[in-house]
Order: sequence, then C-alpha cells, then structure tokens
Amino acid sequence: MLEKIKSFYASLQLKKEAGKVERIRKNPDLQSAGTIGILYDATTKEVFDLIKEFYLDLKQHKKNPVSLGYIDYNEALNFHPLARPEADYFFKNQKNWYQKPSGAVIENFIDEPFDILINLTLTDNFSLDYIASVSKAGLKIGRAESAVAFCYDMTFFLDKDADLRSFAYMIIHYLSNINNEKQTSIQRNRSSHYYTI
Repeated sequence: MLEKIKSFYASLQLKKEAGKVERIRKNPDLQSAGTIGILYDATTKEVFDLIKEFYLDLKQHKKNPVSLGYIDYNEALNFHPLARPEADYFFKNQKNWYQKPSGAVIENFIDEPFDILINLTLTDNFSLDYIASVSKAGLKIGRAESAVAFCYDMTFFLDKDADLRSFAYMIIHYLSNINNEKQTSIQRNRSSHYYTI
C-alpha cells in the first residue's frame, strides 16, 4: 500500500513538473544536431560497455554526446571502472523517498538544452524517466510503452526480442534518414513519428 501511495504521488509530481518545462522544440535532424544527451541504467557492466561504445561512435561522427547513468547501488565500491569524463553517474542514495533524483550532476544534465535527448531504457525507471520528463532538450526520444511517453517528441515501439543495442542504433538510423521523408508541416509542436523495432 505504501509503495502504491509513493508511486501515485511520484506520478502526480512528475506530471506537474514536466508541465512547467520551457524548452525550444527541435526537429529530428541528426545532421544538424550537435549535443546529444543519453540516459541509461549503468548498473550492469554489459550495458555500461554498450553505452560507452555508442558514446564513442557518436563522438567519431562529430557529435557531442553527454551520458548520465543510474547505478543501483548506494556507492561505487567494487563497481566497474568509471569512465570519466565520458560519463556521469548517480546512485541510489541520491534519490528521495519517492525516487526523485537530486544533485549537481543531475541538475546540470536537466538544464542542458541538448539538441537531442535519448532515454535508452528498456523498462521504466522512475529516476531516469523523471530526468527525461523535465529535461530542457529540444527533441526527446524514448519508448512508446514508457510511463512517461507523454514527454517524448519521438517514440519507438519495441517488440519482445528488441535489445538495447538494436534500440540505440535504430534510433540513430531513423534520425539519419528522417529528412528524406516528406513532412506536411515545417513547424510543429510535436513530432508524429512512431516506429517499431
């Protein structure tokens, strides 16, 4: 019962805060994008290594990626080596009673007006979803099935066999080719692009 109350309160607060976010919306154009924010769960080394590879690929293509990972421990003891300055992290003890994260690194990430923000999570994670929802990024991308899909400008439906690698690289694939599609309006408040992986 307590967890349900926490979850309900957290959802209310998130929608309230997300509704107040002021940002400059941007079209899904990878070519002109400079800064790309990446959110992910960095708890396992497998995911950590995959995101590091993804980060370096973006860097090689002359993008300016910034990643923020959540680690499901209270501290980094015995954790895989942290790859600063390539990434920042936050931990369990940086969340309040209803999972809202806080700290300088988190606030800086939220306030950064990224051209593109990608929430690379395959399941809901309130702390990462909160950051995505209140981010000032110009274009927000995430799963269509996410609890915070309302905050995204571009969403992807994932089938049961989709993995994190396919999710990450298919986003880049579609962003790279999206300008070839005819759009009915040059200026729009929200993207109507939905994809299935």
